[in-house]
Order: sequence, then C-alpha cells, then structure tokens
Amino acid sequence: MICVVGGHVLCPASGVDAPHTVVVEAGRIAALLPPDALVPEGARRVDASGCVVTAGFIDLHAHLGEPGEEHKEDLESGGRAGLRGGFTTLVVGSDTRPVNDQRAITEWIARRAAALPGPRVLPVGALTLRAEGTRLTEMFDLRAAGAVALGDSGRSVADPALLRRAMEYAVAVGLPVFEAPEDAALAGHGVMHEGEVATRLGLAGIPACAEEVVVHRDLVLAALTGARLHLGPISTAGAVAAVRAAKARGVQVTCAVAATHLVLTDEAIAQAYSTHLRVRPPLRSREHVDALIEGVADGTIDAIASGHRPQSAVEKEVEFDLAEPGMSALETTLGACLRLVEAGRVSVATIVARLTDGPSRVLGLPQGRIAVGAPADLVVFEPRARVRVEPSRMASRGRNTPFAGQALPGRVCHTLVAGELRWSEASAEDLALKEEKR
Repeated sequence: MICVVGGHVLCPASGVDAPHTVVVEAGRIAALLPPDALVPEGARRVDASGCVVTAGFIDLHAHLGEPGEEHKEDLESGGRAGLRGGFTTLVVGSDTRPVNDQRAITEWIARRAAALPGPRVLPVGALTLRAEGTRLTEMFDLRAAGAVALGDSGRSVADPALLRRAMEYAVAVGLPVFEAPEDAALAGHGVMHEGEVATRLGLAGIPACAEEVVVHRDLVLAALTGARLHLGPISTAGAVAAVRAAKARGVQVTCAVAATHLVLTDEAIAQAYSTHLRVRPPLRSREHVDALIEGVADGTIDAIASGHRPQSAVEKEVEFDLAEPGMSALETTLGACLRLVEAGRVSVATIVARLTDGPSRVLGLPQGRIAVGAPADLVVFEPRARVRVEPSRMASRGRNTPFAGQALPGRVCHTLVAGELRWSEASAEDLALKEEKR
C-alpha cells in the first residue's frame, strides 16, 4: 500500500480540487482521505507537501525510435524521459523501422515495453503498408496485437479514396484513425512556417494551407464514414476553426497540439537559428499560436502532446535546411505548459485536463482520472518550482531541445504507474551523487 500525503489533488475529470491523501493498493486508487486522516499502518508514504497531485499524463504523440533507430531513442531511455516528465502512458507512432504495419512488430513493441519499468507504451499500427499510402494493413490483426489506433505517423494518406476505405474498415475494427495533417505537395521542401520570417531568413516555407486542406478533407470523410478521426499535432488557426465547426456538427473528431507550439513562434528561429527549432509541423506565427491557445482553453483541442521526436547529433549538427525535424520534449512538456499558466492564458486545471482526461477520452482509456477504483497512475509536481533544462542531464538520448539553459516552471517529484513508484526525484538525486563520487 502507498499513501500520497500532503498534496493538493486536482482532477478535472472527477471534479476533485482539494487537499487529500491518496491511498493506492493493488494498482488502483483505494481511497481519497481527508488530509488530516491517519495513514494506514504499514503503508509507504510518498510526500507531496506543497505539490499538486494529478492523474498521470498521457502522451498521444511520442516517437521512441525502437525498433530501428535506437541511436536516437529506445523504449528504455524514452520511458525514463517520460517518467521524469510525469507521463505514465506513451502512445508511440507507427513510423518505426520497419514500419509497425504487421502483427509481429506490434506484439514485439508491446512485449519489449512491458518488460521495462517505465510508462505504459501503447502502439499505433500503420494504416497502410510501409506507410506508403497505397495498400491497407491488416487492421484486425494489428488491433489483436495491441494497437490502440491506426495511422501512418508523420504522414497523411494522400489518396482520398483509399483514406475513405481505410476509415470504413477502421469503423469495423473499432479503432480511431490518426492523421498527421500535411499535404506533401503543398509542403514541398519547406523547413519552417511560410511567412515573413522565412522570407527574411531565405528558407523555404511550409504554408498553413498544407495542413488546412488535409484537415478539411479528412473532416468530410469522417462525417461520411462515421469514423473516429484524430488530427495531430495541429499547428494552424484554420485547423482549429475547422475542428471547432466540425465538432459543432457532430463529427467524431479530436485533435492534439504539441506543447512547444503553444509557447514558441517562428520568430524564435530568427532569434536563435537553431536546428533544435526545426520541427514538423513547423512553429507558426503569433496569430496561429494565439488560435491554438484559444483552442486549448475552450476545449476544441482535446489533448496537449509532447511531440517527442528526438534526433541524434548527426541529424541536428548540420545546416538548418538539412536537419531532421524533431526535438526531445517529454521532459519539458509540463514546463512549457506552465509557462502559459504564468502568462495568464490558461489555468492549471485546463492544462491538467488536456494532459490527462482529454487524451484518455481520445482512446477510451481507463487512465486519466483520480477516482476510487481507477488505475493508480499518478504524478506529483511542484508547480511553482523552476528547473533549469540541462541537456547533459536529460534521460532522453536525443538531447536536442530549444529550452537548453532555461529555467522552466514545474518540477516532477514522483511518478506512479499502476500503483508502483517508478520515478522519484529524491532517489534520482541520490543516485546522481553516488555516480559523481565514483
């Protein structure tokens, strides 16, 4: 038995926003006790004094590299990074090498992740073979192997007739379709947002319409087929407006935004000219960022994701337009989100909802809430503390982050998965000191 004591429990899904002692037993939440209640004899105490206790964060868009690109990240290092960032569930993309388009690959990922002491790892199965957009995968096999969604991670299906058929099959299979909305022809060889900054820097741009035309097409097909469509990460004002209107019409659509796209604009590239800012979708202009924040605030955007796609030095220490897109973001997502809170743009409760209950609803997961009987996935964080981002101390193998050297708000102190304490800041500091003495 574990008792999380002294913390302020915040769970928008359950309507809990008050001090409680959370009692964890047999992998589930056994009770929420008054803060002055006696801790059951023999229980292990987890100190949450001065901290917020929420359900564990759920990331719908993480890329961990394994199998095939372990030099960038693997399930073990990515899992450690997730725990440090407060994530207890990672939904990993199908864009592995080989592509996760076969039952055997899905099963291998699930078995490998289950053997590690990290977060839950839920694989997305590819929608088309080799993610080439020409032939559909065996969707029932992928679901039976453990896939929780279907999508060609990082790519949208270019052929609308094939996508329509895929959505019809996905309805029968009972899984949502994940689409990364970008028209490859319109995006061309762009490396950043098409606009005044790209012109000034002489870099090829990716226009907002490359995302928005795919969003509109997919929404029409979702309405036609009755499929559950998830778009993400999105990055444009037009995408937010289209999703908002589609939801009002009753279309089964959800969407996510990467945390970085809520706090950085394309102007950051002009200021730093760092390949760590080369991401896909690209960082957009202020008007788009403001629309994304509004979408988070009003619930149009269901989930905030990390957009974690680490790269090695080989892929990043090159010219900007030759760098591979992506950054290591699991350990900085909470801090980026709390910047919005400090700026008065959204509340802590809204951020927590988009990191927990929102993504849980996208996939129909039992996690994402604090309630008696719910899975004991919990994160304890100190919202007012500030943590300096030091790439050399990150758990992720890909230490490329635009926040290097910055002090971000929010310190994750403890992370519990299925009732097990799998990350504790105090334990990590003790281990680091021992390593230094050696």
